[in-house]
Amino acid sequence: MPVSDQKIIRVALPIPFADTLSYLVPDHLCGKPIEVGMRVVVPFRNKQLVAVIVSLSPGDYTKNLKHIIEILDKDIFLPQKNIEYMKKVHQYYLQPFGEVIFSGIPKWFKNKNNPKLPKEIWWQVKENISDKEIETLLKSEKQKNIFYYLRDNGPLQSRSMTHVDSSPSSQCQSLLKKGLLVQSELCFVDAHPPADPDFILTSDQQKAFDSINKSSGFQTFLLDGITGSGKTEVYIRLVKQFVNNKQQALVLVPEIGLTPQLFHEFAKRIHGCVAVLHSGLTDAARARAWQKAKSGEIDVIVATRSGIFTPFANLAIIIVDEEHDLSFKQQDGFRYSARDLAVMRAQFENLPVILGSATPSLETFNNAQNGKYHWLKLRERTNKQNLPAIKILDVRKHKMLKGLSKAVLGQIDQELQQGNQALVFLNRRGWSPKITCQDCGWVAECDHCDTYLTYHKYMDRLRCHHCERIYGIPEFCPQCGSQKIETMGVGTEKLHKGLAENLPNAEIIRVDRDTVKTSNQWQKTVDEIKTGKPCVLVGTQMLSKGHDFPNLTLVVIVNVDNSFYSLDFRATEHLSQLMIQVSGRAGRKHKKGQVIIQTQCPQNEFFELLLGKNYQEYATHELKLRQQVGFPPASFMSIIRARCKDEKKLEFFLETVNNNTPQDPNVSVLGPIPAPIYKKMGQYQMQLIFNANNRKSLHQSLKNALIMIRKDKIDNGIIWNLDIDPVNLS
Repeated sequence: MPVSDQKIIRVALPIPFADTLSYLVPDHLCGKPIEVGMRVVVPFRNKQLVAVIVSLSPGDYTKNLKHIIEILDKDIFLPQKNIEYMKKVHQYYLQPFGEVIFSGIPKWFKNKNNPKLPKEIWWQVKENISDKEIETLLKSEKQKNIFYYLRDNGPLQSRSMTHVDSSPSSQCQSLLKKGLLVQSELCFVDAHPPADPDFILTSDQQKAFDSINKSSGFQTFLLDGITGSGKTEVYIRLVKQFVNNKQQALVLVPEIGLTPQLFHEFAKRIHGCVAVLHSGLTDAARARAWQKAKSGEIDVIVATRSGIFTPFANLAIIIVDEEHDLSFKQQDGFRYSARDLAVMRAQFENLPVILGSATPSLETFNNAQNGKYHWLKLRERTNKQNLPAIKILDVRKHKMLKGLSKAVLGQIDQELQQGNQALVFLNRRGWSPKITCQDCGWVAECDHCDTYLTYHKYMDRLRCHHCERIYGIPEFCPQCGSQKIETMGVGTEKLHKGLAENLPNAEIIRVDRDTVKTSNQWQKTVDEIKTGKPCVLVGTQMLSKGHDFPNLTLVVIVNVDNSFYSLDFRATEHLSQLMIQVSGRAGRKHKKGQVIIQTQCPQNEFFELLLGKNYQEYATHELKLRQQVGFPPASFMSIIRARCKDEKKLEFFLETVNNNTPQDPNVSVLGPIPAPIYKKMGQYQMQLIFNANNRKSLHQSLKNALIMIRKDKIDNGIIWNLDIDPVNLS
């Protein structure tokens, strides 16, 4: 074939290369359709990889180019619109284009050997079944358990109901034969009519709905609503409008644990097809949902972070619930913010995006304050109930029993006697955060990380919460030989024990990563709490977000003081958000709620700002401080992080990057400096912090640094990454 007739394709590969690579189409494939957005198999070094075509051109210079091996698709796999959006993402985050492209593609499609998507069975209750039919057909207790669980929580796969029955698949098949269940191949509720009527909106909800509904094209709305103010109801009303017009919606939530609740809220009210998309699904289930969103067969996707890359046939609105949540930021590899990408995508596709929160991030708060975002406020709870009363308890004046004061224990007992639930919140799992020698002050540290070891009593071992290594308990102090080795501080395990000892008749439910390790366990725990039975919940951050426990009336927050001494300038912002979110779990229905905060620093200005006024007053004050010192959102920040087992080599690498990057008066560079955790998993960690007063100057400095690193290959043996808009300094 003449050179001019040959076709050169440029492809994106899932590899850490800054650019795309070129290949030729061999003669035997020239007659087949080949277009931008299709997947092909290409040779790369000694491997065969799946790649996505991003451009096609006639062949002028073809010397040394390899041929593609196979065309995997008959139709376009990734729409051109999505590829163009990914280019913008690539340009903003300065990440290799291939890594950006493949970060949004389900794993199933990255394997060239995967066959056609296998059938997966999801069960749900059949529509319009009368109570008489249920009473007549449901005789077995086991079938009743499965039926009613599916009615409240479906659709589900059999493996998600093993805590309800030991053989759920068998029970479901029997219920299917009786005409009580239906099965589908996707985790969705398809086109079932609204079972629940619409509520009457509050005046604030109506104003918010009208403002967004009347808008056209790209606009960003901050839906700033206190906990329990009905943000979800506004979401549902808006999505219904778009679905009724044959359009699609994307709803992002920060964590997998929040998808079932929001999924069922939409499924009960939307006349259309609602599906979930997150990493907890099988590869095939994720691929199927992704594919059906692209084809337009799904109307609403409720997804976690990576859902922002999902292709849609007719996307009309994006909603980011709990937009302040740090889980929206990817913390390894390609470190993107799903919230920021939601705004970017909405602008690219010319559609509205809603950022919802009771505690907006300072970046979002600042954009709303300066008019860049439309600020919509929900200032009262839908049940007309006041926000919970908050009391600050000075623990220096109280005797403590395994982390809790006698006064707090008495209040918890009182709530239980009244048939209510209480939540004791501590964002630290384990028994004690450290063990120490009472004679010389030695503290047990991890050999591989620059951090203390946590004592876990249930396993009678020390564990590093960074590298997960396990250590035995020393009988003698390795420093002075003393036998006076004791635990210090409190974790959720010790709190649980203390509550059980002091409230022997109470049911205590502990919720942390040591007790709840799977989505199945999590759902079972949530179901148990939602029965409303009197109990005490002891938990970490898992319990702080989005969940609605109607019978929860008391929240106790333990040990918030560490954030006051953090080196991270965002520490109190994150603390304020966490405290308000946790406090918002109390008194959400028709019972009055209260919050008790245990602290050794009751006079700290933080409490006066946050609790004496409101989050908006705190955020305004904090924003002024950031402006005074030139920290985000008053500036733009990025970090080049690096790690290596060789401390000197690591420092030399970052010094070389800093010294050889052209200086810009608009950009300050701090470092190389040790990371807050200097040693982790046997490697030293250091960083360069770039801070600039304008985005353009910052990006140019970063581009210069990356060119130098990649061109001169000075990173030999160094593992490094670039974090644009970091949410923490660690």
